[in-house]
Amino acid sequence: MAKSESQFSLEAYETLEAKFRKFHTYSVNIALHVITTPLGIMGFLILLNQISAYLTTAVSIAYVGSLYPILPKKTFFRTTVASAVIMALSFLTTQWGALGACIAMAASFVFQELAHIVTGELTYQSQYIAESNWMGQLVEHTYYLLPLVMDAIDHMHYSFLDFAVAHNRVLYTKLNQPQQVKDLKTINDWVLNQGPSSEHTTHWWYDKLEGEPKKAFERITKCENLLGMFKESFGSKAYAVDIVDAMNEIYVASPKYGLNSDGVFYMAHVDGPWGLFPFASTYRCIIAVNVNKQIRTSFPMLPASYTLSDGDAVGFDFNREVHLISDNKEKNTGFRISLKIHYTVYPKILKPWGELLKYLTTRYNTNARALFLATIEPGSLTAKLSALMVLGTTYLTERVETLMGISNLVYISFLILASLLIHPYIFLVATSFYHYIIYLGTFYNRRDIAFGTFKRDAVFYKTIAVSTLAYYYIKHFEVDVISIILLAVGYTIAISATKALGIDKTYFGSELGHCKPEYISAFPYNCIPHPMIVGACIGLLGFHKLAGLRHEMPYLVPTHIILYLLHMTQEIFDFHRNRKLKAN
Repeated sequence: MAKSESQFSLEAYETLEAKFRKFHTYSVNIALHVITTPLGIMGFLILLNQISAYLTTAVSIAYVGSLYPILPKKTFFRTTVASAVIMALSFLTTQWGALGACIAMAASFVFQELAHIVTGELTYQSQYIAESNWMGQLVEHTYYLLPLVMDAIDHMHYSFLDFAVAHNRVLYTKLNQPQQVKDLKTINDWVLNQGPSSEHTTHWWYDKLEGEPKKAFERITKCENLLGMFKESFGSKAYAVDIVDAMNEIYVASPKYGLNSDGVFYMAHVDGPWGLFPFASTYRCIIAVNVNKQIRTSFPMLPASYTLSDGDAVGFDFNREVHLISDNKEKNTGFRISLKIHYTVYPKILKPWGELLKYLTTRYNTNARALFLATIEPGSLTAKLSALMVLGTTYLTERVETLMGISNLVYISFLILASLLIHPYIFLVATSFYHYIIYLGTFYNRRDIAFGTFKRDAVFYKTIAVSTLAYYYIKHFEVDVISIILLAVGYTIAISATKALGIDKTYFGSELGHCKPEYISAFPYNCIPHPMIVGACIGLLGFHKLAGLRHEMPYLVPTHIILYLLHMTQEIFDFHRNRKLKAN
């Protein structure tokens, strides 16, 4: 009896919580549980409704009451709110009947299993099902499932808004194990014996290597230091990492560049065209084979720079990451020798998708390689024009990616098409509030953020949102003195706040570690709390004051203000400050 009583205590529940969390770490998994667990409970309550609504109410109240002395306060509050919503929904869906209730419960189970399959996380049930007391553990697991899911929300990797967060996916490691050092020396000595050109870059592709250099290259490709970068960043449970041998090469930097395609490396550029390919990435890893003091590799959208030397390795998305090289003041005395090793990273459940990206990137690289080699030494007019085309296309692509983001433009184009073909408000709804999702998700995570990408996306979607408001304001404009005053006062405050902070600090530069924190005492911070949000809300009320806009779009401005205030609440309470995030 004493053992039974101990199972219904705060200490016993917290032990169960700790076990459950280990199997529910990914936000996708938990998001599906947040949907499927209430769905299953709702199905059960619908069955009870077939007997009596009073029975449903009594069971719901009794269940919540039984949890009061056991759960931590925050978990109990969430569970109580969730239980109330589930009970209300069960009353609204009583007409589903017994069959619908059973389908809801079955769907709950199936989609919870699917959530674990998709994310590669084992189920908690799988860890005790073979034990002698599995039935008791199953009952306990089922009884506490709703509060366990509520608790897991606070301990998952990242957040439900992770899709809008610009993560820093540039990875770094150091190859310093004895075998790795030996293999790098083998490659270095072999390259020097080949007599590489000092006029332009020299390349040896992996599939053309033979003997010890090829074996050394292969060992480096498969070493735990490199593969471990991806496991730590993406998580080994859900993601697979495939080597792309057809793209791998030994690369020797040229000290000269000019009217040839070598100049591409000194321009900000993206290597590949498949950045729109969702869910999967092909990574290029650059490994410094020998000492380098001169060449610096920079990633302006982070921003970050690395002078890779003697075993340093950095990996970045071949199809997405803007990068370039530049010269430090200190010069190299010899060749800079590097390895370029490639990996495709994709969800294990989407292996064909990952294989397709691997194939497409390899094909592009092969064709680009041929064009590149043809323009290294452009002797003919055609070759020179081809070199100019490479440089010009590279420049234009980088400018679009840096200033707007190619994926953002494609998303906007898709929304415009959907608005024309389906409903005119699709574009409005899908763009007006997206910058708030970026704010909320980024501020919640607040680590390993690509600051340049975040700032670009936030400014891009905020500009569209304000432009949309301005369009409807102009469309319905009539002289409204109060509306004009609210707009003028509100946006004067907001713009003054931006000027006082600077653009980087305006976009969480201090919170994200990009800028040094400092106390701001200039107007309007010396007299208005949270002046940027307060000013923006006053300005939004100016838009809403205009009768024509308010009549056509009654919910547009209120939704803006609600989301602004939600973010202000997030900033004030900063409830996630001490969260620890690390992929497994």
